[in-house]
Amino acid sequence: MKHLTLIIFLFAITVLSAQHLGIKGGLNFTNVSSERDLNLSTSNGFHAGLTLDLSLPLLIDMSTGLIYTRRGYKSNEPGRVGNVSIDYLDVPIDLVFKFKVADLVGVYVSAGPYFSYGLSSQVFDTNGILRNGFTRDDIDLNRFDSGLSIGVGVDVSKFRLSTGYSLSLTDNGADLENRLENRIFIISLGYIIF
Repeated sequence: MKHLTLIIFLFAITVLSAQHLGIKGGLNFTNVSSERDLNLSTSNGFHAGLTLDLSLPLLIDMSTGLIYTRRGYKSNEPGRVGNVSIDYLDVPIDLVFKFKVADLVGVYVSAGPYFSYGLSSQVFDTNGILRNGFTRDDIDLNRFDSGLSIGVGVDVSKFRLSTGYSLSLTDNGADLENRLENRIFIISLGYIIF
């Protein structure tokens, strides 16, 4: 039992000593899938926040963080024309496979789940007026979102350029008669602080 405790303690120290804190920001291009044939199109948003990289055994890293992000879609439905936006605090949990291609250059592939908590929103109510869906009982907006993300990127010294795609597995609830799920294409620029 003492040996197992020592191994766990040493593993925890190794993981904690290999952390990297960074910042990142970029653009989101979001649309939704729907069960009904709705006239919806892509909406532009943004994201910004802190990232944390943890080195794990077997050449695999884990990346997480706290990211403020705006997702949504553009509605072209009669009586509901305009941009729907929902602001979230995201917590991604990605496994990262890195490959060093030069002294200060590396490429990586990442995949994993994300979990989001809705902070504010502008969605259409039953009268076609944009309202904050988290504060109104007549709009059944789901405050929680979760899904899967995949991505690729390149690290040059302390800078990180990445792109990815996220697929929501949760109904956002902005339309009571239709299941809506986010589809997000992401472009990010990051910087590793330490």
